[in-house]
Amino acid sequence: MSGQKRFDFFVYTQNKSRVAKALKEGDIDYGTFSKMGFVDEFFAFLLSTDFFAFCEKTYPSPRVKTEVPPWFLLSSLLAAKMYGEESFSNIPYVLKNGSILKMLGLNIGPMPGFNNKNKKQRLYPVDQDCIRKFFKDTDPDKLTSWFNHDIVSWMAKKSAFISGLFIVDASYVPLPDNSNYKNAEYVWLDEDGNHASQDTPGARLTLCYKFSSLLNTDRDGSYYIYAGARIDPGSINGLNEGRELVDSFIASGGYTDTLLIDRGYLDGATLTHFKKDYRINWVIPLKTSMAAYDDAVGLCRAKNVDWKTYHVEGSSDGFIARKEEVTTFYDIRSWESLKVPLHVSIKKETDYESGDISYFVLAHSKKYKYPSEAFDLYKKRTKIEERHRQLKGFWNFNNFSSPAFPLVITQVIFKLAAYSLMQLYLLREDMKDLANKTISTITKKEKAGECVVILYSGSHYGVFDLDEYSFILMKLKTDAKNRLAERIKTWSNAPP
Repeated sequence: MSGQKRFDFFVYTQNKSRVAKALKEGDIDYGTFSKMGFVDEFFAFLLSTDFFAFCEKTYPSPRVKTEVPPWFLLSSLLAAKMYGEESFSNIPYVLKNGSILKMLGLNIGPMPGFNNKNKKQRLYPVDQDCIRKFFKDTDPDKLTSWFNHDIVSWMAKKSAFISGLFIVDASYVPLPDNSNYKNAEYVWLDEDGNHASQDTPGARLTLCYKFSSLLNTDRDGSYYIYAGARIDPGSINGLNEGRELVDSFIASGGYTDTLLIDRGYLDGATLTHFKKDYRINWVIPLKTSMAAYDDAVGLCRAKNVDWKTYHVEGSSDGFIARKEEVTTFYDIRSWESLKVPLHVSIKKETDYESGDISYFVLAHSKKYKYPSEAFDLYKKRTKIEERHRQLKGFWNFNNFSSPAFPLVITQVIFKLAAYSLMQLYLLREDMKDLANKTISTITKKEKAGECVVILYSGSHYGVFDLDEYSFILMKLKTDAKNRLAERIKTWSNAPP
């Protein structure tokens, strides 16, 4: 946001009578016609649930006494993340619709007085430092726990996790070379941000965090909703962290039937725990250094293996250039630390131009009828890379406005919350219908529907129907009318 003018921000309270009095004197700081934008629609969805009351009750507030309700600060930050805004000093007016503003009684926007005089009495001042300090003072462990337990439980009650298919994953979050990033550590990463050895071409020692997540999706990969997440030092193994995310989700009342897991979670005790204690099936690739991998590849080299064609690529001259074949073996017993049945599906890739043959082995706890099933299912896990690119790209996941660890966690948690809530809103037709009913209901409460004017004066705002607003204008005295005309010129040139 460099080069843009920054504003301090302020919570406005609803006081129509005071604003009406100011209007009669021409003493209005800002005004706009009501309109229903996406953020307003999203807030209508939240209003149609118990989300605000839930936040007020469960958020680990660092304040014993607060003048501004925590749920409003949380909602404002959620809205800012939806706009892709990082800085606490660039939050726009959150809501534009008069009907919703009347129900909430609050709004947030630039400090009153676009002429920079700011002489009016202020109630509930919330400049950028106040908002930032509120979240900076929040305990990061409690905030992470709030997301993984409270938010996830709330989402589960709204039937957000409609599929039993989940992805356990970990990725690195590269950071600027700044020692003020607490709990970050240096790790060798390649040019794509993956872990690498020191000798890997292009690898460099990078300050980073490790982001572990539990992500819910369906068999079609049509949505992704976060069911757990955490930020840890970059050098951490991540195995225990991934296990804790699953444990936390189950403890919060979540249901999982299948886990798609990365190689980093290859641990016999953990996989046994998932299957025996929770009856969760899993699919995970084996490492070439494992005895189970050697046994599987040894078995597939036999002459009587039943190979099924999985994928064929042709060459420009009409011949087969590359061929993938799959097969499955059941009850492999060479993984000593694994105390549940192990089955493996193997993909053999033949490059006819070079003559090279390679193998990819998937381990799974369920007996799939066809060997292609395990590979079709595991493809869903690879799609998470696109989601990570969205978070790190469009959502500026690793573009932190401050190196303070509580604010790092705040940014991560609220981006995941905003992303997941939006997914729930956009994908659940019944939630859409509920939100639309809310929008319809609240707009009916306005005599003129969308023909509403929102006026701000000092620390207050008021919502006026068009007839009421016009009638007051008609009765303005000349000096008040001139004063209002000058104010309108000022706010017409101000940023929205």
